[in-house]
Amino acid sequence: MKRFALVAILGLLASPALAWDEETDFRGLHIYTASGDGISATAVCDPDGAFIPPTNHLSITLDGDPLDGEYLIRSSTETHQGKMISGSAVSRDGQDWTGLISVLRSGSQIELTANGKTFRLDTGSPFPVDCDADA
Repeated sequence: MKRFALVAILGLLASPALAWDEETDFRGLHIYTASGDGISATAVCDPDGAFIPPTNHLSITLDGDPLDGEYLIRSSTETHQGKMISGSAVSRDGQDWTGLISVLRSGSQIELTANGKTFRLDTGSPFPVDCDADA
């Protein structure tokens, strides 16, 4: 029993605390979520065109409130500054969407600064899809 408990504890220490969780809804939308201390991100990707035109979006909440306004997001290799409206960025925003997804796809250690606070998110792995970003 002690061996099992030790293996379980080591397994928790060796793996990232958080990761992108994925589910697919009945329309074929792929929904990815990740959350950490004070930050939650949900990306909805529409690879099969459930909506016409296909629309993808990312929603972020900070301390439970939707992110509204300017933000700076970075990984170890990419940085993007953008603006969210009522907690969301959508793929129709072109360059802003591409920059945002580029950061999420470039690493698993993400840092977001907004409203004078910095939040850190360890997603365990980079964002797994391009979600229709022109990268």
